[in-house]
Amino acid sequence: MQTRKIAARSLYYGTPVALVSTRSADGTDNLAPMSSSWSLRSSVVLGMGAASATVENLRARPELVLNLPSADMWNQVEAISAFTGRSDLPAHKAGQFAFSPDKFAVAGLTRQPSETVAPVRVSECPIQLEAVVESMVPVADEPEGFVVVVATIKVAHVHDDILTADQSAIDPDKWTPLIFNFRSYRGLTATLGTMRRTVRR
Repeated sequence: MQTRKIAARSLYYGTPVALVSTRSADGTDNLAPMSSSWSLRSSVVLGMGAASATVENLRARPELVLNLPSADMWNQVEAISAFTGRSDLPAHKAGQFAFSPDKFAVAGLTRQPSETVAPVRVSECPIQLEAVVESMVPVADEPEGFVVVVATIKVAHVHDDILTADQSAIDPDKWTPLIFNFRSYRGLTATLGTMRRTVRR
């Protein structure tokens, strides 16, 4: 197959969307959509804008909840995509973003208390992961810069209706994550196969 070099502005080649909830200095809850993350056992790695309210909050209060929305929640995610939790808009966000002190209200989402961290969970998200930050590493990139955050999951909350019959694990036939694929929101296609070494015997 012939290939061609392109100058892609971003390479969101199909990653899950998350809503990251953090606690602001004034005690209010901040909620930020993001799609640069991956997990490894009980660790999660997140990539976020260095000038964001989320990163500002995590530097001062290193706790978060990684809330994973289902595909049918894309409108609620998009509703807050142009808002920031910073009242002092960074120059690179001016004209594209507006300040909102309550993005839960903007998206019509419900706060739910967490068990081990101060930031609240998003009740509507089928998967809610309470976590604490282990490290934050700046990554230089103009004009904003980014931060790579490594966090450890302390508690995983999962809606009953996406669990297996014995409620011991998430059923992939019931869970449909929201995927961000080259700046468009997608769901999942039908199952194509199962990883052989994960099949229970």
